[in-house]
Amino acid sequence: MSRAISATLDQMSFCVYAIIDPRSDAIFYVGQTRHLARRRAEHLEGTDSLSGLHIRQIKENGFVPLFVRLETCQDETAALMAEIFWIECFKSRGSQLANAQAFAGYVVRGAERKKRSRDLSEMKQAKLKAIANGKPSRETSAWSKRDMARLKGMIKSGMDVAAMADALQRSMGSVRDKLRTLQRGPKG
Repeated sequence: MSRAISATLDQMSFCVYAIIDPRSDAIFYVGQTRHLARRRAEHLEGTDSLSGLHIRQIKENGFVPLFVRLETCQDETAALMAEIFWIECFKSRGSQLANAQAFAGYVVRGAERKKRSRDLSEMKQAKLKAIANGKPSRETSAWSKRDMARLKGMIKSGMDVAAMADALQRSMGSVRDKLRTLQRGPKG
């Protein structure tokens, strides 16, 4: 779909959208808006809301969240009803959403916000310590499915461990650990 058509759709109707964490391919937020491009930009600023803290963690790991349009609605009432439907649908299937509606009250939501804020702070601190000690910039980041796919491709191409570590921005020890995990195969 062209950008002009997409922009026109944004202005004429409401949409329900989901945000996906590229580290896990899991949906972590559902929202509705009349202006998806503007709302996407607002989300990417990474506020102190639960979804904002999650986005900041994603960005701290060197990724960008993905946005997908779930449904287009003709008016706000239909969009609000659709948003509730999608939130309940994903919750019932085990998704860990960062929507306020996904938590049982202010106390639980506040505790989750505090935990995510603390996790983000710890991630930043660990990354600073690693860089200050001469370690690669992604050393403290979790290994994503994409990282693992890249590692498998590097194995097939015959790269040595040092070249793999440089390409993945990780320590040689971390790469060796993952290589050992791959050699052992899946748990079962």
